[in-house]
Amino acid sequence: MHRPLPRNMNVFTSLTDKLFSKKNNFDFSAPLCPLPERLDLASMSRVMVFAPHPDDESIGCGGLLALLAQQGSKVRVVLVTDGGGAGGLPAGAAQIRQQEFIAALAVLGIDEWRMLNFIDGAVDVNAALEQALLNSVMDFSPDTVIMPSMLDLHRDHRAIATALARCSTNLASVTKYIQYEVWCPLPATHLVDISAVADTKWAAISQHQTALKCGDYLTASQGLARYRGLLLGKPGTDAAAEAFVAETADEFRLQRQHWLASTARHMLS
Repeated sequence: MHRPLPRNMNVFTSLTDKLFSKKNNFDFSAPLCPLPERLDLASMSRVMVFAPHPDDESIGCGGLLALLAQQGSKVRVVLVTDGGGAGGLPAGAAQIRQQEFIAALAVLGIDEWRMLNFIDGAVDVNAALEQALLNSVMDFSPDTVIMPSMLDLHRDHRAIATALARCSTNLASVTKYIQYEVWCPLPATHLVDISAVADTKWAAISQHQTALKCGDYLTASQGLARYRGLLLGKPGTDAAAEAFVAETADEFRLQRQHWLASTARHMLS
């Protein structure tokens, strides 16, 4: 039986079909390999971060958070689930992981956090989730929201990103939305050079001992950061970077249902 392709694959299929149907596929006057832009941290003074599980805040954007803390930005991190491990961890793991989450934030220089305690592995895009996220943002009035990616392979991550997109039209204070990568690399629009705080990021990830017993997320994160560091254009250096999809609020609200298509079209144009 024929099964339709996932929506994201349909996006790329349609784009590549369109691309290769042209007689002249490429504009040779354009840069050979355009690199992602540098993220403007100076414009980020009140930042709210949504972490689906304990460790996502450190893996996905720990370097960025450390830099924001250093520059004096007001940062609040919201842990959306209880971190119970969706049945894959022993009883009592949720409480341990929540303490690891707080310890990791302290390493990054952040002391403001909230916990919503949705059930790990059972996050659904519904009115309860949307209201909880909306209340969290309205209580803090950030100018920037940092969130998991709509492309992430983990269902909890995608649900939180989708719920934030749905309620974004009601978030008047937010001027920028930034999606980070955890379980799926992103078609990055922006980079942050984390070379100066890389050791801080590794130390924060190391606080999550419960997760590290399940997988070597530290080494994986180090490898991804070194790979992203190549895009900084600093040959011969031991550079490290984090990659994001960053959009203005207007761009995010306009494209919230099809942001990937817009990003891909921009990359292929």
